[in-house]
Amino acid sequence: MNFLHLKYFLMVAEELNITRAAERLYISQQSLSNHISNMERELNVKLFTRSPKLSLTYAGDQLVQTATQILDLHTQFLTKVGDINRHYLGVLRVGISHTCGLALLPDILPRFREEFPMVEFSLSEGNSNQLEDELSHGRVDLIICFQPIMLEGVETLPLTEQKLVMVVPKGFTDQLFGDRAEEVRAQFLQGADIAVFQQMPFVLIKRGNRTRNIVDQYFSRYYFKPKLILETENTVTTLAMAQAGIGITICPELFLRAIPTAAAASKGVDLFPLTDPSTFSKLVAGYRGDRYLSHFGERFIAMAQEALTT
Repeated sequence: MNFLHLKYFLMVAEELNITRAAERLYISQQSLSNHISNMERELNVKLFTRSPKLSLTYAGDQLVQTATQILDLHTQFLTKVGDINRHYLGVLRVGISHTCGLALLPDILPRFREEFPMVEFSLSEGNSNQLEDELSHGRVDLIICFQPIMLEGVETLPLTEQKLVMVVPKGFTDQLFGDRAEEVRAQFLQGADIAVFQQMPFVLIKRGNRTRNIVDQYFSRYYFKPKLILETENTVTTLAMAQAGIGITICPELFLRAIPTAAAASKGVDLFPLTDPSTFSKLVAGYRGDRYLSHFGERFIAMAQEALTT
């Protein structure tokens, strides 16, 4: 039994389907079945039940945990050796939200690829809870997300502190304030009074998202009940709805970089920051303290810090 056998076994355990697993591994079904059968003979135990459908036995389930740890340790060792020899070969696996990725990766990845052309970059996208789960299981090397990180044993490096920004269709401001609209715009650039938008429609990210939790706590603190007309999983969608004049949204200022027309955002929307300190949040890079973080992983974090201070 070797690393290749373990890799093949884990793919079958993930798919629970020989055909799909073989396709993902680019080998024949017969070859993959033979690898699994050979492992079972060597270990003298059944790893899968084949009827009525493929499923893991107790022994197979135990091997999933062991094989994952073995391959992870092997990957970490190869990364250490690569760093020692300055070969910088391997893979950097980063977890990040979709919107944060849109805002940051176009600035970071070109520099990273230029500095480490032999390093493969792997991206996992999800919300904060999903990213923490990926990190806890060793499926990513580091994550970029807003604090707090609930997972124990995670080391964090600060990237930037972010204010929340109200993205208000300009038509709403004009409707509410009429001739005083420009005066109010100038005033609200120093901090918005959310109470005046009580009757305006809102489009927000769904509950369970870390930013939405902060927004809901802010609403509660000011006894504000938004007129919510749409909830979505995607912050980019809420920004597009605001630009289309459908509703007000609230997001970290960093996410405004994800709007294709961000440079000309003022043409369609007003950007009013929230100044309550409870709405400030820190964007961090997090990695497990019990795992080796490669030199190119450290450099990726440094590049993110540089991109957010320019």
